[in-house]
Amino acid sequence: MKFDLYHKPAIHTPVILQFVGYSNSGKTTLIVKLLERLQVRGFKVGVIKHDGHEFEIDHEGKDTYRYRMAGASMVAIQSQSQTAWIERQSVELPQLVRRMEAAGAEIILIEGFKTATYPKIAVLRRLEDTELLRMISNCVAVASWFDYSNQIDVPVYDINDVDAIEEFMFTRGRENGQGQMD
Repeated sequence: MKFDLYHKPAIHTPVILQFVGYSNSGKTTLIVKLLERLQVRGFKVGVIKHDGHEFEIDHEGKDTYRYRMAGASMVAIQSQSQTAWIERQSVELPQLVRRMEAAGAEIILIEGFKTATYPKIAVLRRLEDTELLRMISNCVAVASWFDYSNQIDVPVYDINDVDAIEEFMFTRGRENGQGQMD
């Protein structure tokens, strides 16, 4: 089924899809391209990114930073157009997904979290990156810089074929009870 870029079907259960790959494979760029398309169609999309390092979203000298340094377990900052929530704990991926579902996300794209069990698109930049496929579970497709179609048992898409990847995302979600549409 081809999707009309100007028609947004109503989604009752979110489509959830992970993008996994090695550093600099193109995961973020692919997700951004999908986001731009999905935004044009009017979807409410959530994105969860794994960071293998300790990140700091808050900055010294800011009020929220001072609250955290004084002992607050949670700090929220809100303006007319956005809200940020900082917790002094790691929240597991399934709980983050549930929070996004509760907030009305129709599509949830996850970058990283190789060991999680959600359906995955492996993003492969180099020929030797196929080793990743032996390390992950629930790989449903590959987005690649090379043609692996003769070597892999899942659909393989060119990294720049965002049309096909978007259509696959919805088709696969529908087949698995995600992204139920009107």
